[in-house]
Formats: sequence, structure tokens, C-alpha cells
Amino acid sequence: MANRLRIFISAGPDLEIEREVVGKVIATLPVSIGWTIKYTPTPGHATDPEMAEVANCHFYVLLLGGDITAPMGSELWVARHTGKNIRAFVKDVPHTPAARVFIREARVAWEEFDKPDDLKPLLQKAVVAQILERPEAYGMTVVDWEALSALSADLEEAASTQKKAEASPAGRGAGEDAVIVAPGRDLPSGGVLVEKPGRES
Repeated sequence: MANRLRIFISAGPDLEIEREVVGKVIATLPVSIGWTIKYTPTPGHATDPEMAEVANCHFYVLLLGGDITAPMGSELWVARHTGKNIRAFVKDVPHTPAARVFIREARVAWEEFDKPDDLKPLLQKAVVAQILERPEAYGMTVVDWEALSALSADLEEAASTQKKAEASPAGRGAGEDAVIVAPGRDLPSGGVLVEKPGRES
């Protein structure tokens, strides 16, 4: 059983705001156990060649912005070879050639997000789902399990509502198949065009 849950975030320096989102998401999860959050070192900071923080984490998250920077590739390699459940998110921004190659060859299931706020429910859902798969392994109490289950249900409902809203945008219909009647040409033989009362001809 874990005394403190450890999460490692592989992220480039262009995702500073997203790093803050991760911290806020983890801090607000309804669990009674503490967390340790580690990130890819920013430029100018030393890198652990053995990637011990990656190898020993419970949760591994890959965040990709416009570019792939060292040592993100090495962190992913260590995460994969130590059996981590990899959650990968890519920001919908222009990507460098190196980033496009990485996206194509990383062999992960990417989830796309547009803005930092869009990342929050995706990350919540990913972490909560992993905890609920093996709550006893992460030291969850019954109260923790109930709170996380309720949060998971809320996230699913919110995602479903959003999908329905996207599938039925306001004003939908003008771009679909239709028949527009041309008065005087499309009326059947003997037909009469009925106009609204009071309308002048």
C-alpha cells in the first residue's frame, strides 16, 4: 500500500500553464492520501540519468505541446519499460517536424486538448480511472472510493453532455439536405401558394 501517491509528468517548457493545471487537478482529488508530483526538468536543471522518479511513480502522464524536448523521449522509454500505464495528451497547436514524428511513432493513445482548462477533466478522468481499477493498491479508504466513484460518474455525465452539445449545435439544419420551394415554379398543377394573413402581394 502506498504512503504517498507519486505522479510523473513528462512535459516541455512550453506547457508551463498546463503544469500548473496538473498540480491543481491532483490537489483537488477527493482522497485522504498525499501526493508527490514530479515533472520533466526545465532547461538549466539537472536531469537524473537513471530516471528514478519515472521508474518509481504510480502514474505517468505525457503532455506534448508544440515541440518535443529532451529528456521527454527517454522518460517515455523508462515509463514503458517499467510497466507504467501511460496517459498521453497532445495540445492542438502547430507542431514542429520533430513533434509530428514523435506523435506518430510514440505508440501511445493520444487524447487531444485545445486549452489548459480542457486538460483538467481529461486528466481527472484518467487518474481516477486508474485508482478505481485497484483502489487497495493505492491505499484508498471506503470513503475515498465512494468519493472517486461519484467524481467519475460526474465526469462521464459531463463528457456525455458535451458530446451531445457538439453533435447538435445551435442553428443546425441550414447545412443539411433540404428542399427550397420556388413560388410559381415548384407548385403542383392546380396548387395554391398560401401566404400569411396581412401580407401584401
